[in-house]
Amino acid sequence: MHELSLAMEIVQLLEAHAHELARITSLTLDIGTLSCVDEGALRTALSSALQGTLAQGAQVHIHTIEALAQCQDCQHRFSPPTRIDPCPACGSFRKAWLAGQDFRLRRIEGVEHARPA
Repeated sequence: MHELSLAMEIVQLLEAHAHELARITSLTLDIGTLSCVDEGALRTALSSALQGTLAQGAQVHIHTIEALAQCQDCQHRFSPPTRIDPCPACGSFRKAWLAGQDFRLRRIEGVEHARPA
């Protein structure tokens, strides 16, 4: 279950904002359909990993990034359901991935530290 290690990495990224944010209220992740990340398992891992951190109780928003490839033979762009599907236009298996392998922390929202008067 590599989702737990991903959740721990996310916590480390969030902790880097402790100097500017008193509390993190929400975070947004982009997860590609070809990233091999199970959304349910990641949500479960984050639920545990965020306990006791400045992001405890934060809303987790996940955007799914659909796979997009471009055939290297005919230049046709298509959304294959798996990594091994050929180009529907010419049947070639040679493709360049344009999207869908993503896994990134896109946005963090929170409450800033109170400023001294």
